[in-house]
Amino acid sequence: MPRDTTERQLARRLAIIDLLPVLPDHGIGQGATVDQLMTRLGDAFAVDRRTFERDLQDLADPKGAWRQRFGLVVESRLSASDRRINEWFTTAHSKIPLFKSVSAVDALVASFARQELGPFLPREARLALDEQVATIERKQKHLHLTDAHRQVVAYQDKIRRLPDGRPMAPGKVAPAHLQTVNDALMKNLMLRLVYRAAKSGTNRTHCVYPVGLVIHDRTLRLLAVDKPEVSLDPSAMKVKSFHLHRVREVALGDPVARNARLPTLDEALAGGALAMWSKGRITLHLRFAGGEDADVFARTLEEMPLSDDQTIFLNAAGQQELMATVSNTSALRRMLQSMAREVKVLGPDDLRQEMCVFLAEALALQQGN
Repeated sequence: MPRDTTERQLARRLAIIDLLPVLPDHGIGQGATVDQLMTRLGDAFAVDRRTFERDLQDLADPKGAWRQRFGLVVESRLSASDRRINEWFTTAHSKIPLFKSVSAVDALVASFARQELGPFLPREARLALDEQVATIERKQKHLHLTDAHRQVVAYQDKIRRLPDGRPMAPGKVAPAHLQTVNDALMKNLMLRLVYRAAKSGTNRTHCVYPVGLVIHDRTLRLLAVDKPEVSLDPSAMKVKSFHLHRVREVALGDPVARNARLPTLDEALAGGALAMWSKGRITLHLRFAGGEDADVFARTLEEMPLSDDQTIFLNAAGQQELMATVSNTSALRRMLQSMAREVKVLGPDDLRQEMCVFLAEALALQQGN
């Protein structure tokens, strides 16, 4: 049996940590016995039982370095099937991922986290996330030419996160502008924006209280309240949406006043902050034209309804109709315009008239010189 050097002991204990079952804080589930762990460890770190048990006891010592310095929590309890035997495990809040080998799920979560969260994070947090991903990538290189490595790489090659929304590329956001917005959200500061709205085409200055940052329709948007709108009643405040690629200048302002009770991000979203050019709530009534494309659209809306109260039913003539209470937003109107061959708008009447005007103007434009 090889001499138990400090390096070999450390490598063996890291391998044991990787093999220990992770159970919830309340310990529900099945741990692993010494015999099971020694079998799983195999011949790579062959030691006698006494040495192996000493490894586990050192890892579990609440006053030892593994607990005090690394936050690793290893515990044992009597086995439910044999009360003479201990089962060993780690708890869910333990920092065991620092020592675990990289699984396909670990690599996927880290990769998606950087992709999805990166634009939102302040510089220090982004650097920390980048380091976590780099650590995983280094571990993956360590697995080179092993079955585990090939499994991770093959799995990642089969997973993609494709952009949602419109076919246009997202607008370019200046990294410095994004960093300033993130700093304001982190430090609870106001912002001074020079913003060029799509409707006006001119630059305007806004002093705003930032509420949150979202990616919507492939676009980074700052939700904020203009300074004149701020009051003691969050429900009375109008939350505006600013596309970050339309920000021309941005600077940090004063701290947000302590007595200013801004809407939370969830409250802003629930209040329709992203419902662009909304004309209020309506009861939408559609009739499907019939045919393959219309049937596909109807089935799609059955699977992804427009609202919680949506119903699709057959009328007296055997045609499919839809009723739903929705926000009359520009996104809804664009959808109806794009599906004008598959559905007819029956109500409300002003939306039906708007559709007729739109289609007449579109036809005149396409048929004209």
